[in-house]
Amino acid sequence: MLKLDLLYRTQRVALYTLFGCLSIDAAYAEFLEESNTSIYLRNFYNERDYEDTKHDLGSWSQAASGRFESGYSDTALQVGLDFGFQYALRLNNRYDERLDTVFKYDKSEAQQARDYLKLGATLKLKYQNTELKVGELFPKTPVLFIDDSRQLVTTYAGVMLESQDIQNLKLSAGRFTHVNARDDDEYRKFTLGNSTDPNKRSDGLNFIGLDYKFTPNFTGSYWFGQLEDIYQQHYFNAVYTEKVNETKLKVDARYFNYKEDGDAYFGNIDVQSLGLQASAQHGPNTFLAGVQKHMGEDNIPLLNGYVPQGYLQTWSAIAFYKAKEFTWHALYSYDFKDHGVPGLKLTLRYLNGSDIYRAGFKDNKETEKNLIVNYTVPEGRLKGLGVEWRYIDANIKYGVGNLPGRDFVENRFITTYTFKF
Repeated sequence: MLKLDLLYRTQRVALYTLFGCLSIDAAYAEFLEESNTSIYLRNFYNERDYEDTKHDLGSWSQAASGRFESGYSDTALQVGLDFGFQYALRLNNRYDERLDTVFKYDKSEAQQARDYLKLGATLKLKYQNTELKVGELFPKTPVLFIDDSRQLVTTYAGVMLESQDIQNLKLSAGRFTHVNARDDDEYRKFTLGNSTDPNKRSDGLNFIGLDYKFTPNFTGSYWFGQLEDIYQQHYFNAVYTEKVNETKLKVDARYFNYKEDGDAYFGNIDVQSLGLQASAQHGPNTFLAGVQKHMGEDNIPLLNGYVPQGYLQTWSAIAFYKAKEFTWHALYSYDFKDHGVPGLKLTLRYLNGSDIYRAGFKDNKETEKNLIVNYTVPEGRLKGLGVEWRYIDANIKYGVGNLPGRDFVENRFITTYTFKF
């Protein structure tokens, strides 16, 4: 800890010296005084065992991520700067020659990298309740979403504006131009799936989003995304919440609509999706159930770099994104704080997808079961230390092409800890 404290003090001295050399006056004092610096450690082990095959996947690795988030200058147009790094080191050699979707994979060498590093910086400009960010971005939106389900987190390059100057309305707009995938250390243009065709790369994803609070209990959203020359996306959402005695109730409806855009690099795209789910939380118990139906001739379009569509209510290990698929799902979660174990939580989840469209295949279906155990140390010297075990059991009737489905069982063990300065 002494070394970390010395590092932090040295960093602050260096930054103050830099601003002094640039003759920046006291208006920029809060840039440093209100800053936050953290180091995030993550040990990640995962192993996916496919049924009736020796082609199992997995890896064990250690990561360290650092983040400096500045305050804002005391000026009319406030200025800030964030920068950070993500570094992962593979600890085992078992899967050197196999793509595991966790580590950077060198196709020319046909092996995983031993380690990889991500770097990024973000310029922040703020005026009243409107903020513009340029550079490395971590969106969690209906049009683009980060992926933190493996070792390092997906990041994006672009510009994003968020404004809450109008009462009850949050306005979001911007443009993303590149993705730095969870298993990559380079920013790449957007395309669909695993396409390697250089002529099917989009120049960018433009978007606008409106989130409005109609009443304290009812909110609605509309988002539009244009992935240039590939697709256009419309997203609608309505959420109603209510509290009955000690029970919190929530109903959430979501609708997606995708169509081709511009030069239509991937041809016509025709897919709509409607999801409805309800949840109830009473004391330590949470219950959730829902249904989702895809319509149209195509799968939900997914971007390169394993980019998730986190706003699909059924998003999971096998995603449930296929053409015409009908999915019902249920979740139960229990918090053990009332049993004298604060920080311990158990989650059970089941998803069942059917009516999947594929020419020549009947009764196409898939299911997934999840068991998730989380524990976070609530107090003491190890406060914030987190441990997670995630068990996934997936059954897929039909796989890629004419191959049978690749049923698998996957275990993930994750340990995390954050140092804040």
